[in-house]
Amino acid sequence: MLANDPPQTPGAEDSSEIDVSTPVESGAENVFEACPSCKTLMDMSDVMPFTEVTCPGCGHTLRARIHFNHFTLVDKVGEGGMGSVYKALDNNLNRYVALKILKKEISANSEEQAKLAKEARITAAVNHPHVVKVYHFGRDHGQFYLAMELVEKGSLDDLMAIQKRIPEAQVLEVGTQIAMGLAAALEMELIHRDIKPGNILFKDGHTAKLVDFGLAIVMDEEASVRGEIWGTPYYIAPEKLDNQPEDFRSDIYSLGGTLFHALAGRPPYEAESSSMVALKQLKSQQVSLQAFAPDVSSETAYVINRMMAKNPEDRYQSYEELIGHLNYAREKLLERSRKPLQPKQRVVMETEQTRKVSAIISLVLIAFVLLAGGGVYLMRDRIFPAATGDSGPRQMSSQEAESAFLSGVSTLAGGDFEGARGEFKKIAANPGMPQPQKNWATLNAALASLFLGEAQPALELLKPLRKDGPYSVEPADQTLANMFVEVSRTLLENKPVSGSIRSLYSDKQEVFAMLLFGIWDWEVKSAFSDAGTLLASFQQRVNGKSWESQYKPLAEKYLADWKLLEPLVSGVDKANTPAEATDLLKMLRSARSQLQTGTKASERLDAIEKTLVEKGAKP
Repeated sequence: MLANDPPQTPGAEDSSEIDVSTPVESGAENVFEACPSCKTLMDMSDVMPFTEVTCPGCGHTLRARIHFNHFTLVDKVGEGGMGSVYKALDNNLNRYVALKILKKEISANSEEQAKLAKEARITAAVNHPHVVKVYHFGRDHGQFYLAMELVEKGSLDDLMAIQKRIPEAQVLEVGTQIAMGLAAALEMELIHRDIKPGNILFKDGHTAKLVDFGLAIVMDEEASVRGEIWGTPYYIAPEKLDNQPEDFRSDIYSLGGTLFHALAGRPPYEAESSSMVALKQLKSQQVSLQAFAPDVSSETAYVINRMMAKNPEDRYQSYEELIGHLNYAREKLLERSRKPLQPKQRVVMETEQTRKVSAIISLVLIAFVLLAGGGVYLMRDRIFPAATGDSGPRQMSSQEAESAFLSGVSTLAGGDFEGARGEFKKIAANPGMPQPQKNWATLNAALASLFLGEAQPALELLKPLRKDGPYSVEPADQTLANMFVEVSRTLLENKPVSGSIRSLYSDKQEVFAMLLFGIWDWEVKSAFSDAGTLLASFQQRVNGKSWESQYKPLAEKYLADWKLLEPLVSGVDKANTPAEATDLLKMLRSARSQLQTGTKASERLDAIEKTLVEKGAKP
């Protein structure tokens, strides 16, 4: 839910609120709306809801059909082959929902209406934490709609667009949760038929939900009449291409293809043509995850490869077995991340002769050791001074660790970036420093490097965090432990970080990531717009009593500079005359005198000034 969502009606989340027994028809097929300005009637029958329409009478712009039965459309959040999805307010229950409005051609006759009603009832009966709930099903102005649980933290497709390759532990967690949702649906004799990254949504950083259950079968039947294969070619099971019967193992294949894409950063199959012949030829070849993601563990590779076996008989024959193997692969991965790498044992080939020689050498060495040992014992007082009792590095107490860490924070907040980096690197290198302070020190050392405009030293500091994996597998530590790995992996992509990533870091422990990403975008990638979005998110979400709040004045300087830059960046392309360019140049020179950060903002102003001069601006 959003912070400004309306108060929930008691019991609004209960399954008893679901109403999908009978499609509800409201209104006639022809839809007319009056312009609020001049009252001209406009035919909106063929206009998709929420579309911007210009009144032919007065030119006033309005949104078409923002009311759908007892729902008020608030925003359009997605579009697909079956229709569009809107954020909407349920005026009866006073709560926000996701309203999926299907295209008219999908519900063209009474037979289609019956199919849709049946699928909606079955879908609503799947009550599972990893399946998006269906609340209501109806029909208004000739279009069917579904009111569903609103899940607003983006999709796996969105996450892959931002990060390209998703951390292995996170992929296994998502795979396990979606397999659990599929298993619950199978108990209702329901298969999905269109599993893909876009249909896996995130409620929060660690909860995935599958959407569009049961509806795929309706669209699939409609497509088969036209002789088409409906579904995403990357993830579709081979048997579907051959018009063979489908079952839950086809969903397992599609889930495997989705997880493959998330791990490898590319789909399992890529072809220039999407023709049936090309698809069949590609899918006839067994794909191997190791070929495209050699760094993935052998346990994970085994699970994914088996899920994507060409023959359904070679795939998992139950969700219980699949979930067990996904959990095992994740446990082994996390267990391995806590252990140092062991050297491989040497393999020695011996002959009879070499064994005899080895025995003689061993006897000589034993005699030498005995003689040397006796000499050492007699001279022990001279050779060995009194023992000091030092048994290795002392583990720091939590109070000592906190004191050392906060000292570094104060240095950094005071603007001594070089000194702070030195302090944090010393803290991170101390073998007695406990977690999570050790990892926090590493991130702060990287931040200090970014403030200095030094990207490569920052990336070198982050490499061990990505390599070592989560510092803990305890449930209470999971969010923070994963955050260190995910932040490091994102920056090591060495690309600008999209401002939209802020929705994936919603926990209060993760707010520091917004500051780190924002400074990276500003100082390294000159991506000022995304930097402004991320730094504004940091300022809004940081707790005033936390150590991160000491960095708010630093972030404020960048935000102040962005306020100066933003109108210039957006205005330079609109300055089409010498007079307009001259006015903008005056604004630029005023802004230059007010800059508070380093050279990056000044460099952007230089580029804008050069463009304005080329457009005829007068000094």
